[in-house]
Amino acid sequence: MSRSEQELRQLFAGTHGMPTGAAKFAALEEVIRHADALGLVEFAFDVRMSATRMYQHSWAPAKSFLTFSWCLAAYDREPERFAPGHERSLLWHFKWMVYNVHQFPEIPLQRARDLVDDMERRYRRGGHSMHAVLQHRGLVAESIGELDEAQDFYERMALTRRDGLSDCSGCVPSSQVRTLVALGRDDEAIRVGEPAVRSGCTEQPQWINSELLLPLVRTGQGTRAVEAHRTAYRRIRDNPHHLGELALNLLFCVRSGNVGRGLDLIERHLSWLDRARTPLTEMEFAAAAVAVLSRAREQEAGTVLRFPTVEGRRRPDARVADLAVELRERALAVAERFDVRNGNTFQSSRMEEWMAAGPIGEPTPLSVFERDLRSRSGERIHRLAEQVAARTAAGDLTSAARARAAVAEALLAEERHAEAVEAAEEAVRELDRLDLTADLAACRWLLARAYRADGRRQEAGRVLGELLDSGEWGQPAEGPAGQSAGGPASLPPRPELESTLGDWLGYGPAAAARFLAAARGFEAAGRQEDALTALADALDRLPWAEQEAADGLLAEILKETEAALGRAPGEGPADSAAPATATAGLLFAYARRLRVTGRPAEAADRLRTAGDLLDAHAATGAGADAAVDPGMGADGDAYPGTDAGIRRGAVLTELGAVHLDLGDPVAAEEAARAALALLDEPDDAWEELFVIAKALRARGADDELAAFLADHDLTEEDLDD
Repeated sequence: MSRSEQELRQLFAGTHGMPTGAAKFAALEEVIRHADALGLVEFAFDVRMSATRMYQHSWAPAKSFLTFSWCLAAYDREPERFAPGHERSLLWHFKWMVYNVHQFPEIPLQRARDLVDDMERRYRRGGHSMHAVLQHRGLVAESIGELDEAQDFYERMALTRRDGLSDCSGCVPSSQVRTLVALGRDDEAIRVGEPAVRSGCTEQPQWINSELLLPLVRTGQGTRAVEAHRTAYRRIRDNPHHLGELALNLLFCVRSGNVGRGLDLIERHLSWLDRARTPLTEMEFAAAAVAVLSRAREQEAGTVLRFPTVEGRRRPDARVADLAVELRERALAVAERFDVRNGNTFQSSRMEEWMAAGPIGEPTPLSVFERDLRSRSGERIHRLAEQVAARTAAGDLTSAARARAAVAEALLAEERHAEAVEAAEEAVRELDRLDLTADLAACRWLLARAYRADGRRQEAGRVLGELLDSGEWGQPAEGPAGQSAGGPASLPPRPELESTLGDWLGYGPAAAARFLAAARGFEAAGRQEDALTALADALDRLPWAEQEAADGLLAEILKETEAALGRAPGEGPADSAAPATATAGLLFAYARRLRVTGRPAEAADRLRTAGDLLDAHAATGAGADAAVDPGMGADGDAYPGTDAGIRRGAVLTELGAVHLDLGDPVAAEEAARAALALLDEPDDAWEELFVIAKALRARGADDELAAFLADHDLTEEDLDD
């Protein structure tokens, strides 16, 4: 099927918000294919440049070779077709190509050298510094074992001026540290790399901290190495792009005497080998994992590793000894390919050294339970930490794992959030290893809360989402009537967790879907007020443009809303248990959605009903403004369902806006002025003021409008924003 240029541009624009992965790759490739067919050279160039950037920062840099080569050839054929900025972007992308090309043994070494030569010619022709060229020549030399040349390029680069095509102040030291480590100059590596730890680059501080791990351990700075590892791992743990840095963190676990931590990392991340970014990172991760497994085998060869399910697939459990053999063969097979390409044995020798690595000096405690947790805690945490140690020593691993979770809960209660995260992570790993399903589910909820408290919102949402979507909710848990919704009894009811996750996700279809699930669960449990509140949140968390709602989700929510309102007071049975304020809140959210989707008359009806409910509620003695304030959404708008209420003034203001849509400025002004009269803080009355001003303009009251605008420090231009 052919596409028009406008359709292609829309499709390309739509890829910007897509997560990196196969779907985004396919969408970009479709745009490129059709752009080529239509002869849209400049547009095809822009799309390929965007794709090159995306591939470079994903786990698929090999795809960037083709897109970059096409752009380079197109520019060389007709440079006059492109803007000056395009040449600079190509020169910047050259660095990525050189960085990538030496990591693929199938690419001849001469091609890598020719690429750097071409890069240098173009940089010289443009009058640019040789700083970036020397840096990347050094990387190629170091990767093939030509260490004397690598040192020469390093020293020449250090004396060369930087310019706009040089890497940032974080990435230059990171590549320098890699060269210095290969040269055995640990002290200098630490001195050069330390400033980069504070870089604001997206690749930092995880890259530089990972490169500094072994120099820090070898120079006896174990405490600094532990902090570098913890800081780096937080940034790399969820992105396969960082497989190479993860390999360095595995080596650190061996060198610092933390084999148990290394095994945890292997269990969690072994699946990343299935889509290793490059053969070089595949080889390095496999070899570093062998180093961990070999030390573990010395302690207990029969240890079994259990791997999580990733993208619907789960690797079978494996004994440490067997996995060590498998990964050793894999690392050496890749190393041999590099040796054939390079004409030496540098990579295979380096990997043999990695796999034979052992501890350096005394172990550096990494686990929160092995550090000074007991000595600087209150009595309860001290007692629980002692239980972890005692039960572990006695071989009672089940009780020890549960005690770890108790420590994490206590740390969270004391607002020691970072330590609570560490303790909960360890508890989750141990409970999972021991197959304690109910305890594991409760501990995952604890970990999610610890992440949230520590400001790690994305990780909190991921853990809670995995818990809710797991198979751990098969049988209803026993508990108080109306409180059971599947899952272990120690967890809050599932609808509450769904609502919590919706709140954590913020704004968008994913959040709305969670609130919809919460509403259905609350309704099934007979908690009608909570169901109405969750539906109001679901309506407000969706994108406002109807066409943006994913997969008919809006239609589902609207259907549920109509059904719920049919059961609510003023709309359905008179003896409904849901308070009028919760019903009014849902009516308000529904009306806003109806208005946005072009149904203002229906919106007005819903708002009038909401107002009548609130008036009736006030007549009972609760007061006109008895309902709680609405919460605030991610886009700054009120979420009227939050806390099961909506103020009468908000309903009136929205009704005024709807009357404007219906062409009735008199009624609009009347509603907005009534809302204004209810406000305790008139300075916050922006929405009311705008409705009044627009109503005055709509009915041609020019003099009154001018006076009103002057009184409130507004202009007519403000009304058009």
